[in-house]
Amino acid sequence: MSLQDCYPNKAPAINDLLDTLSHHVRREIIHYFEDCLEEDTAEVAELVTYIEKRVPDQCRKQVRVQLHHTHLPKLTSRGWVDYDREAEQIQYHGHENAEFFAGEIYDMF
Repeated sequence: MSLQDCYPNKAPAINDLLDTLSHHVRREIIHYFEDCLEEDTAEVAELVTYIEKRVPDQCRKQVRVQLHHTHLPKLTSRGWVDYDREAEQIQYHGHENAEFFAGEIYDMF
């Protein structure tokens, strides 16, 4: 498949996928569910603790705020997760090729 084959029908889906994977915190969220948990649900506090350890330049409060206002809403809008703000629960749905695409990104470096 050439790059030309991706347009115009597939361009929006490709743009959404690349945008979803473009931020390191969202990749950490995906990694957490894909590789660290056996279940597909987690509490926000668990995810904050995990990300805080993996991204040490951010404090717990910063991680929580970013998850709540940016990363979880974006993943929700793309269908990767359901986020219950009241219960602080995350249900992961992922993407059928999430592990493959994330692996390809990591293999580049």
